Amino acid sequence: YYWTFHVLMNIVQVTVARVIGDWWFKPDTSPQLWNKSVSDSLFAALFYASGSICFGSLLVGPVRLLRTFAAFFRPSQDESSLMCLHECLDCIQRCVTNCVDNLADQFNAWAYTYVGLYGYGLLDAGQMATELFEKRGWSKIVTDDLVPNVLLMVSCVVGGVTGCFGILIQQWEGLNFTSFHEPVITSFLIGLCVGWVLTSVLFGIISSSVNAVIICFAG
Repeated sequence: YYWTFHVLMNIVQVTVARVIGDWWFKPDTSPQLWNKSVSDSLFAALFYASGSICFGSLLVGPVRLLRTFAAFFRPSQDESSLMCLHECLDCIQRCVTNCVDNLADQFNAWAYTYVGLYGYGLLDAGQMATELFEKRGWSKIVTDDLVPNVLLMVSCVVGGVTGCFGILIQQWEGLNFTSFHEPVITSFLIGLCVGWVLTSVLFGIISSSVNAVIICFAG
């Protein structure tokens, strides 16, 4: 479920990035309801970039989680290392955090935007995105995740509303989704998951567009 959800999200991100790239570098003066760039971008994401999408969908999330936890173990620059044991612990902490940082430089969400824009592989795309932000001095800015966090809150609210609709449907129709004899909880969780997933995939268009514009502007 986790992998499938992220595959869908990243297909949207790669497709939108390619469309934004075509609009940015080759602006079309005759807008249409369905531009050929959309179908070409979707075809490229499904057939040419599917390996990078499936590979990254499995690892980008856990690496991001590891980097979040590694921030709590990162040694402070102000601490003095006088004792032998403290020096060993400091060395281990630096080694672990550096390994996590190296993984995060290659496995990050910005890699999908690079894959869609330029057609690189996942590892090269992640490294190039990291180097681009470091060169521009935007590393702190792009890690704020302001737009994704706002969209996540909206998705949770929509998921809660669809969960309530699931309860109403269960009460009116008398449906039994499972054999746990907890129809209210089960119907709410099913509605929550359906609403949250669909809304997240839909809102992925917005966040992917923002990411693509940032990459294009920085590049």
